[in-house]
This record gives sequence, structure tokens and C-alpha cells, in this order.
Amino acid sequence: MVQKFLRNLGSAYGRLNIFKQVMDAARKATNEGPDYAKLLLQGRAFDNLNMFKEAIKTYKRAVKIDPYNAEAYRSLGNAYIRLEMHKESVEAYKMAARIKPEDPLLYYNLGCAYSRLGNYQAAVATTKRAIQIRPSMTAAHKNLGIFYCKLGLHDEAMACLNHAIKLEPGNANARYSLALVCLEMQDRSSALSEYNVLKTLSPAMADKLSKKL
Repeated sequence: MVQKFLRNLGSAYGRLNIFKQVMDAARKATNEGPDYAKLLLQGRAFDNLNMFKEAIKTYKRAVKIDPYNAEAYRSLGNAYIRLEMHKESVEAYKMAARIKPEDPLLYYNLGCAYSRLGNYQAAVATTKRAIQIRPSMTAAHKNLGIFYCKLGLHDEAMACLNHAIKLEPGNANARYSLALVCLEMQDRSSALSEYNVLKTLSPAMADKLSKKL
């Protein structure tokens, strides 16, 4: 319990960018558990300070100490993403998913990383895996729709985006993406319908969409 409290304490301090206090909490956590706990806290502190190169070095040390720590690989992948090192992020997320294959967020993140490389087929496959584990994941259905659209599979894209909206009617991102698919399919009327909804949900997105109508 003490170790968990100290980890949570370190995470909270990191969000406030109080770097010294995070390091103090990390040192205390080390006294309660293995060294990788300290390294994870230090890595998160670097993340919160936008010191992503230092975070990557720290997470690499953590996975070297404990190569079966999915959270360290996830954090490493996130840091790579922030530096637009997408090939490296794919490998980190893949390692995390091998260790913790029941975690849908790892497949979701992996799908996002693949998409940044333009590998939409792999993005579809991994995002579908996330949905298999957690069918209610709205963001995954939304992303899957976007990836299908990138592959020119507009009917599949529409189905996924409509399902995302069914799960979460107020999801402005899903509605905006659906409107774009409608425009690609020359269905301006449906795009206008989404635009009218977006005017209430997200005026900024509605304004952005209006420039495409």
C-alpha cells in the first residue's frame, strides 16, 4: 500500500511539474520496491517536463531491469510518439502488447502508431483487436473508421463511425470524421447534417468543417 501511494504521489507531483518532489517520491518508492519503480517515476517526471529524450533513456533503463514490464514499454512508446519516432514507438507498443495481450489500450496505441507510418492495414488489424477486447471503446471505432477511409473502404468507414456515434452521440471527433467520409462519397446532405450537430457540440470543429462543405 505504501509503495502504491508513493507512486501515485509521484505521478501527481509530475503533473504539477514539481520535478524535485517527483524525484524525492521516486527515491522513497525505491526503498519500498524494485529499482524500476523509481525509473518509471523519473521517466514520467521527464514526460511532464517535455524532456522526452531523457524520458526515453530512463524508460530504456527500466525495461532493461525488468523486460516484462508492459507499463514501461507503453511509456517508452508514448515518449517515442512525442518525438515523432514512430517506428520505434511501434516496436515499444508491440513489446507491451506481447507482455499484456489483454490490454486494449496497447492495441489502440499500436494502431495509432502504425497509422503515423502510413501502414493503415496494420492499423486496422491492431485497432480491431482493441475492439475485440473492449467493444465499447468509442475512440477505437472512430479510429478504425478513419483508417478504413484512408484505405478507400468508405462503406466500412461509415459503419465504424456511425457505431462510434451510437456509443457516444456527443463525440465531436467521430461526427467530424463521418462528415469528411460523407464528402468523399459525394454525400453533401449527410455532411451538412453532421455540421449542424457540430455547431452545438464543437463550434470550432463546425467552423473547420464549413470550409470543406
